Amino acid sequence: MLFYEDTLCAFLKVLAERAPDQPMLGCESGWLTVRQVLERVESGARQLHKVGIRPGDYLCIPAQRTVNTCVVMLCLQRLGAVAVLTDPRGEAAAQLKSCEAAIPIKYCLTMNQDVSRPVATLTSTATGKDLCLSMRKKAAGAEVPPFADAKAPGFLIFTSGSTGAKKAVMISQYNLVNDLMDTRELGYYTQDDVALGALPLDHIFGLVLLAGTMVLGYRLYFPKTTDIPHILEAVSTQGITRMNGVPSLYLAMAAEKEKYDLRSLRAGFIAGGPCTPGQFRYIEEALEMTLIPAYGMSECVGITCASYRDPQEVRACGVGRFYPRNTWAILLEDGGEAAVGQTGEICVDGPTRMVGYFGDSSPREALFHTGDLGYVDSEGILHLTGRKKDIIIRNGNNISPLVIEDALLSIQGVTAAAVVGLPHPTEGECPAAMVVCRAEVYQTLPQALGSRVQKNLVPALFRRAEALPMTGSGKTDKLRVREMLLQCQGQ
Repeated sequence: MLFYEDTLCAFLKVLAERAPDQPMLGCESGWLTVRQVLERVESGARQLHKVGIRPGDYLCIPAQRTVNTCVVMLCLQRLGAVAVLTDPRGEAAAQLKSCEAAIPIKYCLTMNQDVSRPVATLTSTATGKDLCLSMRKKAAGAEVPPFADAKAPGFLIFTSGSTGAKKAVMISQYNLVNDLMDTRELGYYTQDDVALGALPLDHIFGLVLLAGTMVLGYRLYFPKTTDIPHILEAVSTQGITRMNGVPSLYLAMAAEKEKYDLRSLRAGFIAGGPCTPGQFRYIEEALEMTLIPAYGMSECVGITCASYRDPQEVRACGVGRFYPRNTWAILLEDGGEAAVGQTGEICVDGPTRMVGYFGDSSPREALFHTGDLGYVDSEGILHLTGRKKDIIIRNGNNISPLVIEDALLSIQGVTAAAVVGLPHPTEGECPAAMVVCRAEVYQTLPQALGSRVQKNLVPALFRRAEALPMTGSGKTDKLRVREMLLQCQGQ
């Protein structure tokens, strides 16, 4: 199996030779062509090199979904420096402190987000002094030495923390490139693709989308905001053909589609949360597009992916087959391999596996243990059944919250559900559910769920909410759900 070792900037240069005037990165104020992006990357890299940025240096960037942010991220990849991507909505210092080992940040960057003024401010962590980086200005001095080590850390991203403490994950350009090469034949790509940049760039799903502009050659457009009207307006006016999204994003788009012309939208990867077969069919029919389920995580980028050629009943019920470049195993508690249809922990290795956690010097195991549970059916399709550490032990019986969530979502009128385990004085743990639904539906939830699942799967506590708390990447924030339900339990 061929593994790709070219850097993102190497792919960018090839694309610039083939299609220099093709639009590449766009937003409300305009588009940059491939040639313009490459020129700005080379200019910015030269200036950063002149002030002392070298391979392996760490620079912190609040990862706004903008063209200028993308260009600066590529400037750092051109130099072999590490882009430490923080949530632009939060305090960067708090995210950096969430990592046990201190990250040696050399500069913090603040971007001017006007695409016509590609300017960044670099603040030295050593002196506090500011430097100006203008990516239109050609810096004097020697040429920047080529950087070709695609396997070196290129990005540092933080896990969502939706089910536990955040971790700092080191991702290489090699990881991103090989992920895209594995999905190239599966993802329904065409030469005229225009992708929607609605996901955060500090999340692996959004980062892969950016890398694809160079590796696969599509265009990427960032809507003004991630409010659903702005997203639908972007699809309509920019001729968006594809996107990456979590189920809640697709469902919200489907609910408001009537006012917009969405005929250009053809395909989209869907990942990051549970989606019932009914919801899957509803999204495809409402948006008239092909959904391609995928499964991955910050630590492994992509793990499995369906093919757009699979029939809907196959795509709606699993998360696809393991990538050809991955090795994998479904392991039981005793370390043995699970049989077909038998649930165990999903373990993987391959070129998409992270460089490592920052500051973790533990020996690298042959397989990365994802902490996710699932089984592979007779057709080789992976089905997710929950998180290993989320298992609820009620009266000695193991219960998967995902099974209860899926059953709740099958009840007409329930649009979202999250189930967690809470301590119980006699049962050890018990399921508790936060549900988004109408008031009249809420009143009948225990009976409706009881007709669908075994008695011990019916939560001891239900609470209705207008919306589930979410992380920045669009996943349900299970830690926050648990805190809220614990408060309800004590009342």
